[in-house]
Amino acid sequence: MQATPSVGADSSGEDDPPGKEDLPSEEDPPGEEDPPEMKPESGEDSLKLEDLPTVEVPRDTQGPQNNAHRNNKGDAHSHWRYGGDLPWPQMSPACAGRFQSPVDIRPDRTVFCPALQPVELFGFELPPLPQLRLRNNGHTVQLTLPPGLEMALGPGREYRALQLHLHWGAADRPGSEHTVGGHRFPAEIHVVHLSTAFAKVDEALGRPGGLAVLAVFLQEGPEENSAYEQLLSHLEEIAEEDSETWVPGLDVSALLPSDLSRYFRYEGSLTTPPCAQGVIWTVFNQTVRLSAKQLHTLSGSLWGPEDTRLQMNFRAMQPLNGRIIEASFPTGVEQTVEPVRLNSCLAAGDVLALVFGILFAVTSIACLVQMRRQRRHPGGTKGDISYHPAEVTESAA
Repeated sequence: MQATPSVGADSSGEDDPPGKEDLPSEEDPPGEEDPPEMKPESGEDSLKLEDLPTVEVPRDTQGPQNNAHRNNKGDAHSHWRYGGDLPWPQMSPACAGRFQSPVDIRPDRTVFCPALQPVELFGFELPPLPQLRLRNNGHTVQLTLPPGLEMALGPGREYRALQLHLHWGAADRPGSEHTVGGHRFPAEIHVVHLSTAFAKVDEALGRPGGLAVLAVFLQEGPEENSAYEQLLSHLEEIAEEDSETWVPGLDVSALLPSDLSRYFRYEGSLTTPPCAQGVIWTVFNQTVRLSAKQLHTLSGSLWGPEDTRLQMNFRAMQPLNGRIIEASFPTGVEQTVEPVRLNSCLAAGDVLALVFGILFAVTSIACLVQMRRQRRHPGGTKGDISYHPAEVTESAA
């Protein structure tokens, strides 16, 4: 996920942080290895680990390049890149934070939280006009979204959409940022939102819940996805780094799963510098399918810095460091480890402890009140108390 610019700025995306021309996507720290790839599952578009392979994915996929398209191009993004020589924490100390993204989602360690409500979208169905800006910023393809697209994660947790962008791999190599049980999907789309409690992105960076991202895994399917084709058909127009075009408005909700009630939730960070933390991540359980041709178009159409194909633009997995990933639906796995939780959900044991604590407090107060009453009226006698046994009616056998 890449950072978003201030409201009213040139773009509204993760990849373009406030005050900077472009927000970089995150590179892989030295020594980190990428998890194995994921293959498309059959049947329902949901995350099923038993269908996934265990093949390791090589990182270097650039190979020889054709430089014809790069004539007279500058080096606007030499300050950072995926797998670059300059470690990200040297550019932004937050990239070395303890609660970074992306992470590996392991269903056996998630906690079912019934309090998590379906994600609500408002105004995501856009008319063809006005047109939207689609840009190759050297790290991803980014679509700037207009004002009026709103999203709610629950009561009092309202956001407005800023931009969307994608992360992908290369030919036959998956490139999603998040993984499930160590398995990676072909691609992943992020829709970046700013909390309505903040006027600008720079005010929200690093603030808990200041930014929220909806993430969806993309995988191969038998048919062309008409919603995604409205974007993919324009990639040839922005093949060069720093190029942009204008595309008709579209139904942004059609890029997301039909089921917005089943998802994983955790608090993390932007996945590119400045790597600001406090970002609320919603990773949907239902995937979206694109045709093999569309996935090839996504991974093979754009060029990035230094005469390289824009491919494998995802950050390596980051440690949870005690964080818990909540699930809005039962994962079918019993929780055996006592986790560190977000405030949005209490486990059953916590609820019982709270109930018994309240009952104990009420009982103690009642006893104190009764003791004070007895001290105020010491002259009471047994005759003041009448006893009425309960009446029991026996029914004939």
